[in-house]
Amino acid sequence: MLGGIGLFLLGMTMLTNGLKELAGDALKKWLNRFTGGTISSVLSGALMTMLVQSSTATTLITIGFVSAGLLTFVQSIGVIIGANIGSTSTGWIISLIGFKINMQTMSLPFIALGVFVQLLAPRDYKAIGGLFTGFGLLFLGIDILQGGMAAVQDKIPFDAFDANSISGKLILIVLGLVMTVIMQASSAAIAATLTALYAGAIDFEQAAYLVIGQNIGTTATALFAAIGASTAAKRTAATHVLFNVVTAIIVTLGATFIFTFTEFITKSINGSFDETLGIAIFHTLFSVIGAIIFMPFVRLFAKLIERMIPEKGNHLTRNLDDSVTKLPGVAVEVSFNTLQEITKELTTVLIALIRGKKRTAEIENQLTQIDDAIEKTRLFMDAIQSSSKKERSKHIALLHALDHLYRLSKALRVQSPNTFQLQDALTQQWLEVLEKVLVIIDEDERLPEIANLLEATSSEMATVRRDKRNAYFEHTVENVVELEIAASKVEALLWIDGLVYHYWRTTARLAEYQTFTKKGRHTETEKAHTATAE
Repeated sequence: MLGGIGLFLLGMTMLTNGLKELAGDALKKWLNRFTGGTISSVLSGALMTMLVQSSTATTLITIGFVSAGLLTFVQSIGVIIGANIGSTSTGWIISLIGFKINMQTMSLPFIALGVFVQLLAPRDYKAIGGLFTGFGLLFLGIDILQGGMAAVQDKIPFDAFDANSISGKLILIVLGLVMTVIMQASSAAIAATLTALYAGAIDFEQAAYLVIGQNIGTTATALFAAIGASTAAKRTAATHVLFNVVTAIIVTLGATFIFTFTEFITKSINGSFDETLGIAIFHTLFSVIGAIIFMPFVRLFAKLIERMIPEKGNHLTRNLDDSVTKLPGVAVEVSFNTLQEITKELTTVLIALIRGKKRTAEIENQLTQIDDAIEKTRLFMDAIQSSSKKERSKHIALLHALDHLYRLSKALRVQSPNTFQLQDALTQQWLEVLEKVLVIIDEDERLPEIANLLEATSSEMATVRRDKRNAYFEHTVENVVELEIAASKVEALLWIDGLVYHYWRTTARLAEYQTFTKKGRHTETEKAHTATAE
């Protein structure tokens, strides 16, 4: 029995990984495009989960999108509600196909085909092999699980858990919860429940209460993932928990009515009451009832979660969630948004230093947060493994931007702000540029404009540096200026020139990232137009 569950889990993991690898980028674009209002968010979450056969994968992508600023928290709630509905598809597949045919006869050819594709096919097609192997192992696991369940049913006192008593219902719900926590996959727990029901080890009502517990237990994965994660991940996990727990309470209280409704739907579809199909329908009704209850109050629900889990820590790194690094496309976008935030914060610090000519406690705190954010972004980006050519180019551009931000922050630490007074005219010229930049830095499409403005400023600074440096030393030779004063002014020139240069190169690399992104979108639009024309 345990071996069957293990094979099922292995198959589900391979199937999910294969689907994610084949459709990862497409899923990201599709979710971004079709997640608008609450209804479209729910539909997107449901369809996406049906496609990848993993509500955890959908939740992970959703967290990434919220972190990247591509989805609002309100939209993410809709996607998670949809993911709960989509996760019920596994039960439908098992009940409609799994018990109707000889699973070993069907699974072994899939495993053979999948392994040969993985061994012999080109690298780009190996994921297809994983998909076939996973599909075969999934059904082979159910076949072995059936044999194990038939042998073990007499040894486990299922009769002791009476679904008609309150204590029996609670025990069954807790058992379902524990099953999912141990297996770390609600799909495997539901497969085991369906197999036990098919083998006659448990009756329909016992299976239904186990499913209620399994729906609560599926939130454990999200809770474990949220430990030490970003605020976005914690809020997403809380959404998952509250949705499933509240729905479980409502469904348990109205179980008698829902059982009758389940029987009616099953007979309408099948002609007679098929218990395994009935559990698949009951599981779907569980999630649909929850969706109907929560959807009208999504915004109020979002405010409640935000109040329960307020934003904490460094606001610059609030979106850096380690779990997102498993999705390179999303992780790179999160990195871009974080670097843009750090650049904006540095801009405000530079303006404050130039105006005040001294480091206040507030500026020191800002610089500390910037240094911390740069280090955390470095660690986050180090964990990203970009595979596609386009993502690699964007990733490299951002690493350059990060390096220039690090040098800029370091330069601000090694020199006193009083140095700005030694080159007052140059400093005022740069201040005007920084004030212009601060107004438009949040607008992604204007990054090339910012980069061009700073390139011109940096070029002017470099020319002034060369001319003035020579002039200062000439004045020293002519005894017009003392060498110590001339050296201080030259040092100030070099320092300010370095600051301007690193600031320009940061924005230039961020603009380069935007250019790569626009090219990708332009290519996709052209392909779509070509396909329409054809």
